[in-house]
Amino acid sequence: MSNLQSDIDYIKSLAEDGSKGPLKNGATLFCAGLIYGVAAIAHYAMIMNWIPKSGAMSAVIWIGASILFGICATVLGLSRIRVKGSASNRATASAWSAVGIGIFSFIACLVILANIYQNFEPLSYLIAPVILLLYGMGWWVSALMSCQGWLKLVSLGCFLGAPAISFLAGNALQMLAYAACLFLFAMVPGIALMRAEKA
Repeated sequence: MSNLQSDIDYIKSLAEDGSKGPLKNGATLFCAGLIYGVAAIAHYAMIMNWIPKSGAMSAVIWIGASILFGICATVLGLSRIRVKGSASNRATASAWSAVGIGIFSFIACLVILANIYQNFEPLSYLIAPVILLLYGMGWWVSALMSCQGWLKLVSLGCFLGAPAISFLAGNALQMLAYAACLFLFAMVPGIALMRAEKA
């Protein structure tokens, strides 16, 4: 019984700790939404032949976006490394780190499968929906740990957006829809969190 009570007290302390201050990862999510949203638009432009269309160009777009985001995330992470965060912020940061690792692991799985079956195109249509699902999980944890109910709506938007853009598989519009989701479910909430942090 004492163990159960201590667990309850610990969870309660986490919830109370999370309510004492804003989440600190808004800038990172803003950068993710902006950088990858622009990359999705660039990919759409490539599909439409507005820029040179090739596998190399696709790699330049997405690898370039990942390098740029990596630099931004590192700079932002270093700027917060000496700031003592709440348990809520530490748990949320861990959840989003897991989301990022999960995305890279998922892409690696797709590359392996594409090499086995010698066909990447059908698999590529899964990338945007799965990434949105992972974002939804990250936002759900953020909502629970910070006691900010509006983040559950962002999470729900991700969970609904994932199957919605799956209907656009094989259509160039999937990239535009994906960009819109990144702007709406990463960049915009990131801005809101940044403003709350400065308030």
